[in-house]
Amino acid sequence: MLTFNLKYGKSEVKLDIDEKNVLGVLEGKKIEAVPDEKQAVIDAMKAPIGVPKLDEIVRPREKIAIVASDITRSVKSQVVVPLIISELNRCGIAYQDMAIVVATGTHRGHTMEEHEYLFGKDVVSRIKVVDHNSRDEKCLTFIGNTSRGTPVYINKMVAEADKVILTGGIVYHSMAGFGGGRKSICPGVCGFNTIQKNHKLMLNPIEKGGGIDPRVGLGQVQENPMAADMAEIADMVKPDFLVNVILNDDGEMVKVVAGDYKLAFEEGCSFAREAFSVDVKEPADALILSCGGFPKDIDLYQATKAIENAMYVVRDGGVVVLLAECPDGIGHEGFYHLITDFRTRQKREESLWEEFTIAKAVGYILTLGMEHFDVVLVSKMQEKMVRDMGMIPASSLDEALGIVKYKLGDDFKAYIIPHASTTVPFLEK
Repeated sequence: MLTFNLKYGKSEVKLDIDEKNVLGVLEGKKIEAVPDEKQAVIDAMKAPIGVPKLDEIVRPREKIAIVASDITRSVKSQVVVPLIISELNRCGIAYQDMAIVVATGTHRGHTMEEHEYLFGKDVVSRIKVVDHNSRDEKCLTFIGNTSRGTPVYINKMVAEADKVILTGGIVYHSMAGFGGGRKSICPGVCGFNTIQKNHKLMLNPIEKGGGIDPRVGLGQVQENPMAADMAEIADMVKPDFLVNVILNDDGEMVKVVAGDYKLAFEEGCSFAREAFSVDVKEPADALILSCGGFPKDIDLYQATKAIENAMYVVRDGGVVVLLAECPDGIGHEGFYHLITDFRTRQKREESLWEEFTIAKAVGYILTLGMEHFDVVLVSKMQEKMVRDMGMIPASSLDEALGIVKYKLGDDFKAYIIPHASTTVPFLEK
């Protein structure tokens, strides 16, 4: 027997599995953490890519908007943001001239305790912190249309700031190619309709066969119409500086890129591609996935990224076991209703074309996978909700393995992916 301790929320769950059933353990490259996270951020800001240092960019009495990730992203904001604030203060920017705009996109807002968790009590006591609200038109301003016809409504505090600084983390993303960089602007601080119009570009027109546009996917940036539109939206805002981090599978900082919001992001993407890609020779009968713990499994909407990352290395008719605590439940009602209210791919696609939302699109991607494999979910979700979505609920990994054996027989071969929200396996061509 082999034993694995897999992350589940803020704790761990033990997996005992017969060695004969393990085809492989898939993890990103073992990259050592930087010896000092604060110093790594400082060093990156001192040697920015493609632009001068902050003390040559900002001027006293300018209004500075720092765009920061929300609680669904583990990106070391509590390290990065205070250091940016300290540097801005050194450059002569008063605390009252700085604001943190939390890039919630279409996600919920935060409690005071969550703001303190994200940025630290000292920061929250000194700096104005505002959750972006994509549906509040009073907080938005129109800045034009993209070449693809996306009307761009942006958070007023960002649009009216003298300087805009982006923060966040770079990781594979099934729609945008990579998260980080320009995603802080769209969807981060854009209006709801802007976000939906942009993300709708991921769809392949029904007359062309439907489904997802083949240019959209993990690591696909250059030809990706949604990513290109997203970059055009960011260009309209013209952010002045970027600090993005890359974390290893243990959530430790391994790389910091800073400087020009496009050039630094590109360097970070190259690093992430090398760090998190795993080539495999054959598909498995089953996958056993842990998202990597909190906050990656805070809700099912976020947790399904693990399936999106790995779904191409399980065979047709296989089984995917997803270990995700989901203390916040579904996460987005649109995600749930797209799956439960529309029972065929055609109906779901029609619903997306009629009224696109990111939540519905994430649900749609999941259902595309479930056309080819079963999903067993180990979580704290209500069993009925899990079954209503076409998944099989399990109360433990032992029960989940029993379901796998029942469906595939005792000799199934599985990949174990302990950090499936960041690790991306690709079948060798």
